[in-house]
Amino acid sequence: MDVQLQKWKKEYGDIHTIWFGDRAIVTLHDIPTILETFVKDGETYAGRPHQKWDDIIREGNNGVVFSEGPKWRENRRFALHVFRNFGLGRNIMQERVLVEVNSLITDIKDEILNGKQEISIHDTIDISVGSIINNLTFGYRYGKDKKDEFQHVKQFSTTLVSQFSNPMYRLMDRDPEYYKKFPICNSYYKYFTAEVQKIKDFFYNLINEHRKAINLESDEDPTDFVEAYLRQQHKLKMEGGVKENENNFDDAQLYATVLDLWVAGQETTSNTLAWVCAYLIQYPEVQQNLHKELDEVIGNDRIITLDDKSNLNYVNAVIAETQRYCNLATANLFHRVTKDTKIHGYNIPVDTIITHQVSTVLMNEKYFPEPEKFRPERFLDENGKFFQPPELIPFGVGKRACLGEGLARLELYLFTANIANQFKLNYPTEKKDFAKRLLKGSAVPSPYLCKIQNRF
Repeated sequence: MDVQLQKWKKEYGDIHTIWFGDRAIVTLHDIPTILETFVKDGETYAGRPHQKWDDIIREGNNGVVFSEGPKWRENRRFALHVFRNFGLGRNIMQERVLVEVNSLITDIKDEILNGKQEISIHDTIDISVGSIINNLTFGYRYGKDKKDEFQHVKQFSTTLVSQFSNPMYRLMDRDPEYYKKFPICNSYYKYFTAEVQKIKDFFYNLINEHRKAINLESDEDPTDFVEAYLRQQHKLKMEGGVKENENNFDDAQLYATVLDLWVAGQETTSNTLAWVCAYLIQYPEVQQNLHKELDEVIGNDRIITLDDKSNLNYVNAVIAETQRYCNLATANLFHRVTKDTKIHGYNIPVDTIITHQVSTVLMNEKYFPEPEKFRPERFLDENGKFFQPPELIPFGVGKRACLGEGLARLELYLFTANIANQFKLNYPTEKKDFAKRLLKGSAVPSPYLCKIQNRF
């Protein structure tokens, strides 16, 4: 998909229309236009097209990713407020992440000590990142006794993301209830709705258990997002100012928000870190340069924190180049134009579906010379200092930019720096098709093992 988008961009220019089935999508591919529209005139591009599958997956216009209007604005603002209170951008959030970083390091060292020759570092990263988002949403982490629970949620998350690029999913999105009348579509409908029901039952059960366990009248600070949400829900109910048909904090919205936080907060960060490790193996000179910087700046096996970040320029450059090169989002989420507008003289009517195509920006040789090469040095200035150009937009831009960008950046830095400092990574014995690029809604590496050595 991303390769085809590159071809169309070269053939049709920086603004053109592509078709997903019978749905026309206007796509923007150059940074000046993207910033002029999605950032400077953000409200015009903040809508979401209605996707009928969401009536089944998220029970309507719910959540913080695919919803729009007052419910989306109010809930996005609430989520950002809660995460700031949890310490996002401060040492409190760093401590939450470092719990999982330490756990990952300990688990890998135990496996090395027990003589394990080759390890799936992606699996270890997966459960660590899953623990962070679950701790923030439900207040507990995934220890060894909860690995089955993690796999259960992870399996659905992976299934859901992968369906976005499934032709049957796209075909039926106009009206799943209509298409299910046809035999081939009916079998897919039964499969997919059964998967959706499993995750609904799981999350609703956790929400209801939470409701029974917490004191809704308490003045103490909530410890997780669901508790904060249930208290807000209770507060609005007690104030009596919420009409039944105007409730922006109902249980369906909570379920859909938890689903969005889990899918977005786990899949993208875990897969990006898996690419980091794969690239360090595939480009040994990059790993050598990384170890050289860590030896000069850190010099021992202590845990690396945010205090070290400004001195770890190459670490930051490796993360930036990984986000560019892995190009995780092959096709960006669609936006809906909320009023008539113009772009470069073209009339764009209200309700037009539009997106800024990050994947073509990240591989544009005008912004990133020799884009097909993995070169972290492109993000270092003449003095060796890390810099981030405006063209590097893996989290999107504008009012619909990734809600979890701050947390994701924190995780990418702390995991990358500490994994690289503690370990040396190398190819497994069988390296055929190592970390092959697979398109499953997003670009993910095929499952891989790697040899890991302690550096200290």
